[in-house]
Amino acid sequence: MALAKWKEREKEQRRNDIIDAARKLFAKKNLDEVSMDKIANEVGFGKGTLYLYFKNKESLYFAVTLRSTRIWAEMVKKEVKKGNTSLEKLKLYGNANREFSNKYPDDFRLLYSPSSIKKQFDMDKMTSSDQFQEERDLFKEIMFIGIDLIQKGIDEGEIRPDVDPTEAAILLSVIFNGNVNMGDWSKEILESKGIGEQKFTNDIGDFFLHMLMK
Repeated sequence: MALAKWKEREKEQRRNDIIDAARKLFAKKNLDEVSMDKIANEVGFGKGTLYLYFKNKESLYFAVTLRSTRIWAEMVKKEVKKGNTSLEKLKLYGNANREFSNKYPDDFRLLYSPSSIKKQFDMDKMTSSDQFQEERDLFKEIMFIGIDLIQKGIDEGEIRPDVDPTEAAILLSVIFNGNVNMGDWSKEILESKGIGEQKFTNDIGDFFLHMLMK
């Protein structure tokens, strides 16, 4: 392997190691409890090394969520290709969302974290960044895949014609948001009835489809 290529690969690995360490801390602690010092200690690098890759905590936070959104979008697009009809694709769309939330729970929580977290950042600066814009564009792309599938389901007669595709897709997103940020009392009630997190998440998808179908 050429030296330049090896160095580039090593640099990318270090960047990913930093993102992994930051994701772990962001997912477990309040934002104001996470510092570049703590991230450096977690990954085992000097703080100066972190600043070679990320200029501040804000840019590192959005590097974490951007990578998560890229993974999510890829999983959704790959999964829906397996279906034939719009309804089959819509079910696979829901499956991909559940698979992402199950396989990457920390990432999913960060993406659906309360908006108050991001309010602690200087959003005027963040909204002008390329990674922030890419994250927003990818999230919208995921949403529009769902919207288009619902519309095709209506056109094919599998979904009720009175359903608004945009409202339905946004509702699904709101439901997922509520599931991630569900209060402890709700979890206690579900557990008291023997309903685990996986079953509840799967049932949400089934309930949603029944709402749409004729």
